[in-house]
Amino acid sequence: MTEQASLFDRLGGLEALETFAQVVVKRAMLDDTIGHIWDHLTEDVVQKEISGFVDWLCEYWGGPRSYHGPDMATVHRGMGITEEYWDALFVIIDECYVEFGLTPELIAEVDTFLRSFKPAIVGSPTFREVVQANPDMDVMKGMKSVGVHWPSAPSALSTRGAAGDE
Repeated sequence: MTEQASLFDRLGGLEALETFAQVVVKRAMLDDTIGHIWDHLTEDVVQKEISGFVDWLCEYWGGPRSYHGPDMATVHRGMGITEEYWDALFVIIDECYVEFGLTPELIAEVDTFLRSFKPAIVGSPTFREVVQANPDMDVMKGMKSVGVHWPSAPSALSTRGAAGDE
């Protein structure tokens, strides 16, 4: 019995993932619904975001790079990602699947993985909103210091990998 190649290899390797990440982030930056998220980010920050995204995909899809950043809940806590923003991002991602020529089987595998992180990404209030509602809070102690716990219950999805990859 032959072992199936890693998702990383089936998607075309490092260059393919780097291109995918760059295209998705650039199109998201240009999108009317979610582009404002990048309004105050520097070139360096955006480049590091793309590199971190590639590292994250590599780590979980069998590539040569490892992700050393925070878990998905920590990265997105305080960003105020809404259902509308999530949907806008996946319109972009869905278009990329087709443009990059992914088979229906690869689309299903990649999409299931990416969408599994929704509970760790969507629903946090913005950090600014929390500070505005609690002007005396110690910002260095974070949202938890004023009773805002997000996500409300820790789950496998808030960890670095997909559910069950801990």
